Formats: sequence, structure tokens, C-alpha cells
Amino acid sequence: MISIQKLVFFIAVTLALSCAAQKNSQPAINQGVYGTVRWLEGNLMPSPDEPNLGKGKAVQRQLLIYKAVNFSSVEGQAPLFKKINAVLVKKVKSNNKGIFSSELPDGVYSVFTVEPTGEFFANNFDGNGFINTVKVEQGKVSEMKIEINYKAAY
Repeated sequence: MISIQKLVFFIAVTLALSCAAQKNSQPAINQGVYGTVRWLEGNLMPSPDEPNLGKGKAVQRQLLIYKAVNFSSVEGQAPLFKKINAVLVKKVKSNNKGIFSSELPDGVYSVFTVEPTGEFFANNFDGNGFINTVKVEQGKVSEMKIEINYKAAY
């Protein structure tokens, strides 16, 4: 009888943990952007001895979401900018697991992290000069993965 109780307890705990894990990975928004922020540092050259170096670690960061930002609207040099001269839409913060989300209306946005130095990080650019963009469509949630890698070598 004790072993059956232990088995039932184990199953209940396993189900509760898997539900909690799913809840943390699913955005709690109906329209906007959600994603992860990870810090990468050091030598990340591929190697058979250490194949998983490039995953980085989750970090908390403040994120600034602007209407789509072009290179003509920033000061500084990529990927760390000193000033952004654009329309700020929202400020959000990633949690200790690096997860963030924000409700947003339809549109195209640029997302920057605020680094400890006070600079603004973004390392993705499109062919039209726009910086770290994400497109939000009516009734949809767009996923974004931000890898802060200015101290990494590849």
C-alpha cells in the first residue's frame, strides 16, 4: 500500500511540474511579442569536445520596444548603441529565466536590451537598415530570441 501511495505522489508531482514548465514557456498574452534573452560570452567556436557552448545563460534585462528603428535614428556603433531617437512604445523586463512578453498592437517594432553600461544592444539587422525587428499581426504572438553576444568570439 505504501508503494502505491508513493507512486501516486510521484505521478502527481511530475504532472504538476510539467504543467508549471509549460505555463512558464507559454506567453500569457493574446497579441504581441514574447521570447527569451540569453547572455553569450567567451570562445564559442564549435568543438567536438564542448558542443553546447553556444547556448549561453538566461539573463534579466530591461527591454525597450520602439516603433521600427532604422540606422539613421541611432547614435553609436552596432551592436551597442548610445542613443535611440525613435518612438518608445513599451518597456518590459525579462525574468530570471530570460523570458519576456509584451502586448502590442499590429505593427513592426525594434527591440533593444539595456546593458549594464547603459548602452542599448541589438545585433540583428534587415536589408533595409532596420534594427532587430519583430512583426506583430492581429491576434498573433510573435516569438523573438535575443542573444547578447558582444563579448563572445566565434
